[in-house]
Amino acid sequence: MAEDTELVSRMLAGDQRAFNMFFETYAERIAGFAGRRCALDPSAIEDIVQLTMINAMRNLSSFRGESTLFTWLCTICRNQLADHQRRVSRRPATNSLDEVIAARSSAMPIQLVDYRDPLNECTDESSRNEIRHAVNTLPPRYARILELRYGDELSMAEITAAMGLTDTAAQSLLARARRAFRDVWSAGAHGAGSTEVTP
Repeated sequence: MAEDTELVSRMLAGDQRAFNMFFETYAERIAGFAGRRCALDPSAIEDIVQLTMINAMRNLSSFRGESTLFTWLCTICRNQLADHQRRVSRRPATNSLDEVIAARSSAMPIQLVDYRDPLNECTDESSRNEIRHAVNTLPPRYARILELRYGDELSMAEITAAMGLTDTAAQSLLARARRAFRDVWSAGAHGAGSTEVTP
């Protein structure tokens, strides 16, 4: 975390190289974080990432180093996703004829080249949905630690800080979560009915 605090201090001092490092280090990871939590198209995810990074820069002085910089950014990103969902829910359900024609006329899908998520490249949409479904059947603490470790690629030290656990407790929880996911997946919850798991 000392490195995070130093990076933020450099940014607050106006160091352009620090800003470049900030974007290079975190933009892609935040795109992956957002992509695993919503079904937005790549251009919308790019907008979420940009809003997250902009809001982070505007509020750099509020970063206290109590969590990792990535964890802090994830909190901002969650808020952006929630705001986006609220805006969508307030929109009329109908589209204009121009919007429908424009949607049907786009022959090529938009690709977010700068923020590619390895998960998107390794598995197809149906597989990702099956994985999400299986994880969602797990107890919340199991789902959260799997998400942090394999979705957000946090280290165990970052996970212990994010979840407020000791190293031993985090390792034990992760092992139980992995076993629970494997049981759910093997039981066919990824393709058929769900199987509830209790911790």
